[in-house]
Amino acid sequence: MSSKIASILILIAIYSNAIGKQARKKAEIDSLFSIVSNSTNSKPDSALVTASVLEGILLTGENTLGLAELYNSVARAYQQKADYFEAIDYSHKSINLYRSIGDSLGVASNFITLGNTHKYLGHKKESLEYYLKSADIRKAYGTQSDYAAALYGLGNYFYELADYAKCGSYYLQALDIFEQARDSSRLADMYFNMGNLSIVNNELDKSLEYYEKSLLFYSRIGDEYMFPRIWSTIGRNFYNRGDTIKAKVYFLKAEKGFQKFEDKLNSCQNLALLCRVEMGFKRYKSALAYALKMSEMAEEIGAIRYSIDAYSLLASIYNHQEQFEQAYDSRNKERIFSDSLYNLEKDKAIRELTVKYETELKEQEIEKLSSEKELQEKEILLATTEKNAYMIAVVFAIALALAILAFFTQRQKAMQLRSEKALAERNTQINSLLQEQEVNTLNALLEGQEKERLRIAEELHDRLGSLLSAIKLNFNGWIGKRDLSHDEVEDYSAKTSGLLDEAVTEVRRVSHNLSTGQVSRYGLVGSMEDLAATVNRSDSIKMKVLHFNLGERLPIELETGIYRIVQEMLANVLKHANAQEFTVQLSKTDNSVILTAEDDGKGFDYKEARKRGGIGLHNIDNRVKKFGGQFSVDSSPGKGTIFTFEFPLEA
Repeated sequence: MSSKIASILILIAIYSNAIGKQARKKAEIDSLFSIVSNSTNSKPDSALVTASVLEGILLTGENTLGLAELYNSVARAYQQKADYFEAIDYSHKSINLYRSIGDSLGVASNFITLGNTHKYLGHKKESLEYYLKSADIRKAYGTQSDYAAALYGLGNYFYELADYAKCGSYYLQALDIFEQARDSSRLADMYFNMGNLSIVNNELDKSLEYYEKSLLFYSRIGDEYMFPRIWSTIGRNFYNRGDTIKAKVYFLKAEKGFQKFEDKLNSCQNLALLCRVEMGFKRYKSALAYALKMSEMAEEIGAIRYSIDAYSLLASIYNHQEQFEQAYDSRNKERIFSDSLYNLEKDKAIRELTVKYETELKEQEIEKLSSEKELQEKEILLATTEKNAYMIAVVFAIALALAILAFFTQRQKAMQLRSEKALAERNTQINSLLQEQEVNTLNALLEGQEKERLRIAEELHDRLGSLLSAIKLNFNGWIGKRDLSHDEVEDYSAKTSGLLDEAVTEVRRVSHNLSTGQVSRYGLVGSMEDLAATVNRSDSIKMKVLHFNLGERLPIELETGIYRIVQEMLANVLKHANAQEFTVQLSKTDNSVILTAEDDGKGFDYKEARKRGGIGLHNIDNRVKKFGGQFSVDSSPGKGTIFTFEFPLEA
């Protein structure tokens, strides 16, 4: 009897130990998941390290749902690190796992992640399509809060595009649902963004109400990380109203919070605001301290835009303190960082195009593999069905196979029709929503020249002005002193002469930029290719540049003139032609340069256009005559347009 009791006790102990191991493993997984979730946004590197450990545990247990959730978190962590290709890759891994277990809401969550990622890459159409897919799925299968999250994502999308009317519409729909559900976490974010939207709509009192509500809900969920950001934003609100005293109180409060959480990026912006407040009070000593701290912090974290802002503030402060040499030095550093930012933005644009191309290939490959897998599963299912049916009766098997084949054929046709209809509706919706955004993008292209002129004018005023002030100061010091020794006279003379040489060099540099600009720096071919890249990012028209026998530079005046003609023609095509493609060909012979510009638009009656006296054609005609060239036009309504120019070269 005692041996039976002992055996039972041993079995109970073994069972209890197994249950205990399972409980400990589950607790470990839950703990790791909590670490990943809490650090995805604030500390993405830490989240990725923990995720790699958790992935190994989940793979050994074949936990498909856990892996799907983990890969979605990993995708969002890579998104925070701006490693967008990895983010897209892990989102698709998560989607495949969710689909394998039939979890549509998990797929919708990844669509939000993909929408955000493509938005950051500047892929407007892809981003909007993912947001709409997520909204469709969540509306059909999810809760009201799930649907509201998708509406919130669409609102954020249109906020980034400065379409504040559509943004507000989606925000209000989402906010109504979240308030009914009393979702504190979502409401905290919603109220903060509603405050931002109210500011851009110049509803300052309403923005303060939203920010106060946001602070309340962030406090409820224990997320103090957002506190300093909200304080700084409230301070900026008061600053915009002209209440600089209240603004400074909030800026100082925010600065302590940024230091606590080591949020150096937002701290740079806040320090700039504090500096401007102090300059408004003419407290240049404290303003200088804020600007110096901002410049050090910006260089430490590589925030070039804030470095530019910091040195601009320093130059203004030094000018007010009549420390003209320091002001001139600050302007020089501002220019260096501005040039660096320009080069970085060009490199970024090239990288984004590369990532977009690689991403499209990757998604096509994933879609192809998924289709092949589904086909294999269908073939296995059909083979099994036929084998079982054959064991019952050959005739019944044939009849059943025919019935199954007919069923799948009809179902496939019905699914295809539904898919085509849904795709057509979605494309119509996307094109409608994007039409307004494309106009803004193209306007930005034409405004770029004006911004460049303003930047050079500012350089001429600030940098040359500071230099001339230093020369004047040096002259005053010389004239005011008597009984100078020969060496002192020589020293003053050399210093003044050196400053004058710098001023002459500065005038020549600025004048050269004004007269030639981008074409003189990068050449005609490089400038036109850069113009084409900018146009192509708008997704409204494709521009191609072809060139032959242009290994050597043309005269700078001729290069600039040709570039201006191409710009004028591009503007005409964008405004009037309704074209899909614009092709520019440039070639050089022994004694001339040939330029051909062709579009596939609606064409026009050239003679009638000349009678009307169009400004664009008049400008082109004047530029061609200036270089002794000639041109011809081949166009008629509905058949596109071809311009051919010939410019003579001096022997």
